[in-house]
Amino acid sequence: MQLPVRFPTDADVIAEEVARFRALSDQERVRALGELFQVYHFLAARSTRPEAISRFAHEDEDRGRAAIEDFVRRHE
Repeated sequence: MQLPVRFPTDADVIAEEVARFRALSDQERVRALGELFQVYHFLAARSTRPEAISRFAHEDEDRGRAAIEDFVRRHE
């Protein structure tokens, strides 16, 4: 069934977020990244399972690192 509404793909959403981030000044970028770190700390402090939040943060960091390593391997 064809709907008259076009839903953005994950790639479209990511591209929009990247464009918004790149448009920020250096100070705004640092502030935005700092806010992301604060979210993890806020969630861990208020969670009944802070170890799960910590584990998620580490897994997220590992996924990001693996994606960068994969990118570098593909472009060597």
